[in-house]
Amino acid sequence: MLNLNPNDAVTYTPEQRRAIDNLMANRGSKKGKELWKKTGVDDVLKQTKNSIRYHLLNVQKVRCAYCECILGFGITQIEHIAPKWKFPEFLYEPLNLVLSCSDCNSLPKKGKQITIEGDAQTNYTDNEFKYVHPFLDDVDKEIKYRTLFRIRIDYEHCTEKGKATVDMFHWDTTHAEMKRFQNLLVRTTSRSRRKMIEEILGFKE
Repeated sequence: MLNLNPNDAVTYTPEQRRAIDNLMANRGSKKGKELWKKTGVDDVLKQTKNSIRYHLLNVQKVRCAYCECILGFGITQIEHIAPKWKFPEFLYEPLNLVLSCSDCNSLPKKGKQITIEGDAQTNYTDNEFKYVHPFLDDVDKEIKYRTLFRIRIDYEHCTEKGKATVDMFHWDTTHAEMKRFQNLLVRTTSRSRRKMIEEILGFKE
């Protein structure tokens, strides 16, 4: 998972902020999913959604906020950490928005997980999250690895929140290890790749 700086969360122009405030003030009984779809018919909100995507692509260096894989064209999703269907009040909250791959955001994984413990607090940062939050938690303290290149999870030494996150995304599996390995190959130098391969081949339980 990416360790994101809260200062790098998306910011809005005054015009975008007015459009968002107007949408939220007049949302009535509409669900978060319905409100999010309004970006397709409202020019300012559509532009806002596009600016969110471009900003996060840069901040995340075109990687999924969760599994860190390289994001591909057409499978990149603006992800609401506190899901929009349950917490529409956080629909445009900057700290609630990241980019994820479709696999991490699928129903068998993050999907419809209720990520906030108990009732939602008005101030986003006052909420207690059940899973590791890429903006609000120190990811490296929560999720531990058994290998230098962060391929094999050290499940026993993860925090309870870290374990819950690993379980949700099924990260402690051979499939997830190979996905991390493949993505690291894309991003590393030839010398680092050699060391990484040696580490994988020489690892013993």
